[in-house]
Order: sequence, then C-alpha cells, then structure tokens
Amino acid sequence: MGDRMLTDLKVETLLERVGSKEPVPGGGSCSALAGALAASLVQMVAYLSGEEHGDVIDQAQVLVDRLSHLAERDTEAFQAVMVAYKLPKQGEEGKRFRRAAIQSGLKMATEVPLQVMNVATDVLVLAKKMAVHGNANAISDAGVAGLLAAAACRGAAYNVLINLPGLTDPEFVSEARGRVEEILVEADRLEQEIRQNVTQVLIGALDRR
Repeated sequence: MGDRMLTDLKVETLLERVGSKEPVPGGGSCSALAGALAASLVQMVAYLSGEEHGDVIDQAQVLVDRLSHLAERDTEAFQAVMVAYKLPKQGEEGKRFRRAAIQSGLKMATEVPLQVMNVATDVLVLAKKMAVHGNANAISDAGVAGLLAAAACRGAAYNVLINLPGLTDPEFVSEARGRVEEILVEADRLEQEIRQNVTQVLIGALDRR
C-alpha cells in the first residue's frame, strides 16, 4: 500500500488492489468501506430530505470518518499478525516474544472488526430513520444503505470469528464471541425493519399506478 490511504485511491485502483494476489486490503477493510459507503448514502438521503435532518447529516459524517479510519486499521492489524508470525523462533526468549507478538496482533485484528460492527450498527440506525422519515423519492437509497451497513456488520463478524481460534485468552475469546452474537441480533433486526419498510413503500407505489 505504501504511504497511500485506501480512501485516497481512485476506485479503479482500489478495485485492482483488492483483486490482486496481495492479502491486503481484504475482507475486513472491504467491510469497513461498505459501511462508509452506507453512511455516505444515509447522508445523501438526509440532504435530500430537508433541513430538519441536519443532525443525521452530521452524525453520518462522523460514521463515514470512523469507518474510513477502521478500513486502514484493519489492514494494519493484519500486517501486524503477519509480521509476528515471521519472527524468529530461536531460543526460549525468542519463542516467548514471538508468541506474545502473535497474541497481540490477533487481539488487534479482532478488536478492529468489532469496532466496525458497532459503527455499522449505528449506520443502520440512521438508515432506518431515513427509510421511515426521509424523502420518499430517495427511499431506495436508504434501503441500499441498510443493505451495505448490514453487509459491513456481518463481514466484520467473520473477521472477528476467524481470529478467535488462534487466541489463548479464554475470557477475551468468550467476550468477543458474545459481543458478535449480540451485535448481529441487533443488526439483523434493523436491516429487516429497513427492508420491510422500503419494500412496502416501493411496492405500494407500484400498486397505486
């Protein structure tokens, strides 16, 4: 990646990077970016829905910034794990240092997607607000925001779960697993409510023709 941020790349270049043989940026960063796109769509719908939704615009911008940052952090976390696994294994001290570095890297690689899940759920809350109270002419955009935010949350969940088997701290593993399950229940509920509302409005408009 060099010194360039993911969000500094042209879309074409970003797609090339994701589709390359390099492991980063991977699914974790893509999940965070999907969440950032969802928050941006929420922001657009809010702009189209009148001045009374200025609070949503501001809140959505905060979420865009946080998820953009987490996309970078996910790549950094993965790289930290890879560096740790490449450390030398000579001597007991070297082995202990390597094990500690691996555990530290895996915890970071678990905590970052957990944060993505939390923020993506916040995006879903705003997407629901826009799906219910936003400009009806932009309700499909609110629906897409809901789908992308839900995908961001579930994608981040995968990235939490894939790291847990390598961790040796049972309390951390148990807490992370429980948090994943808790967030997914809330995210699924919000996404379903958004989808039902959007579908009802769109089908209703079609039936009234």
